[in-house]
Amino acid sequence: MAIRASALIWQSSLIEFSFLSNTRMLGSTLLAQFLDIHERCFTVKMFLLVFGCWSFGSLCAQHEWSGDVLIQRLPDGQAYAEIQTAWTSTIQTPSDSLTLTMLAILGEDIVSYQKDQLLARPIVQDSADLRHVHVARLAVPSGGVRIEWLVEQKKRAIWSHQADIRVPLGGVPEFTDVMIVNTHAPESDLSQASMVHSGLDLIPQVGNVIPIDASSARFYVELHGLKDVIPLDSLFLFKFGWANEDGDWNPKATRYVRKKCSSIVPIFEVLPCTPTAPVPNHPLIKMEAQTREGNVVVSRDVLLGNRRELGGRDEMNGRVIRKSTLLPSLANYTELNMVIKLLEDHLPFARTNEQNTIQEVLIPAADMSQMKQYLSGFWLDRSASVPEAEAKLAQYIERIAFVDDKYGQCKYGQGSLTEMGNIYLRFGKPNTVVKRHHETDYYPYEIWHYHKAGRFNNRRFLFFAPHVVGECFELLHSDMLGERQNDDWLSQLRSRENTVKVTQSMENRLNPRDTFSGEEPEDLFYNPR
Repeated sequence: MAIRASALIWQSSLIEFSFLSNTRMLGSTLLAQFLDIHERCFTVKMFLLVFGCWSFGSLCAQHEWSGDVLIQRLPDGQAYAEIQTAWTSTIQTPSDSLTLTMLAILGEDIVSYQKDQLLARPIVQDSADLRHVHVARLAVPSGGVRIEWLVEQKKRAIWSHQADIRVPLGGVPEFTDVMIVNTHAPESDLSQASMVHSGLDLIPQVGNVIPIDASSARFYVELHGLKDVIPLDSLFLFKFGWANEDGDWNPKATRYVRKKCSSIVPIFEVLPCTPTAPVPNHPLIKMEAQTREGNVVVSRDVLLGNRRELGGRDEMNGRVIRKSTLLPSLANYTELNMVIKLLEDHLPFARTNEQNTIQEVLIPAADMSQMKQYLSGFWLDRSASVPEAEAKLAQYIERIAFVDDKYGQCKYGQGSLTEMGNIYLRFGKPNTVVKRHHETDYYPYEIWHYHKAGRFNNRRFLFFAPHVVGECFELLHSDMLGERQNDDWLSQLRSRENTVKVTQSMENRLNPRDTFSGEEPEDLFYNPR
């Protein structure tokens, strides 16, 4: 077990990592079933999880929780998930009443788990005003893995969380996940093993969020497998910096450092920050390793948490209180189930901390007035005036109605729960759509092309129906950062008896195709019409 307390230099809001996070529900069946085998009835646990904040309000009022996962590697190449958990406690005396359970799940199988006892407020002098951090390491296999958390106090569930991650196969030069570092010190006898990296005791900024007013950001990353390309002890160039709004290198925020090649190259560097660098929404840190001749060996763009101002929100007992005008469109939502659905339909468009608030605070609380206030604030935050916010909300409600009608048949009429609906709500109507629903050589598929998707230009999404009839189209491949990128998409598209899950396919990962096959789906994907 590793628990550390770090000063509130950077105040964290609730952060979550998720792909297609709208499909997640508060709590986890697998996690509850796992604990049920060992401890108690699943039905009781889920009841307490959903309603515990009301039945035992004093417990929930004492902690603000967030979780994050970074994929790292051991020297032998074994991947592990660094599971980070952070919370703030108002307890005035140290307490040891919390139990944190973490699971790593591949498909339907639990591949690794750990259960730790936590101090709600660790025994650290003046720690009542600190944000506490716990770090655990779980070995994980390659493929699509889900990490689940459950925090209990006196056998009562008070917080749950989950994150879907993709673990690379390894065996090639690669950067591990980037850690934004809150505080650091040299390793000592007091250091806890799960927080030590390359002789440094690192306390992470859980959620990788850089405040708007930060003057700099320190990060840690490791480069593995470079010795297979560059001789040991030879110098190479490490290029790193912030991306601009188009996702390209920002010349004013790019740095170059000479590094020596080794089996593992630890990188601990600092980048200056301004209110606009990195960009506030969807900030990217870019990295490259180059040979002496300037050839790029490996590169990676890492998406960080959206930036925010410290103290920008009034939070009490974990609930976000927005003092804003109630937008007129919301007056039409008079039933609780209507407002809950509207909140769920906002998940694709929401930032990560907003997703967490919607799923883990607002929906369980079932306070219709509070939900409407939050939705008003949601759009006012994105607008310069009340009329502009009302217009944006009305436009988004029209999108919801469209995806419900067009894509919702396979999800009980709720289009936002489908992958097509998710993309449509986030980026709007595609500029071009190619439909091939009746091919004999391929599964039914569609290719969506956006001239501009968010802040990225020329992005494509390929959906297919592997079950052919009566099922939702699934995202098979995209060139959009953060979406499913599947090197073997063409062979899966033409395989009528494909049984491999898209998120777990690693075929051709080490030897990606570099020739154009001339098949129609590939031609349509790379040359949209």
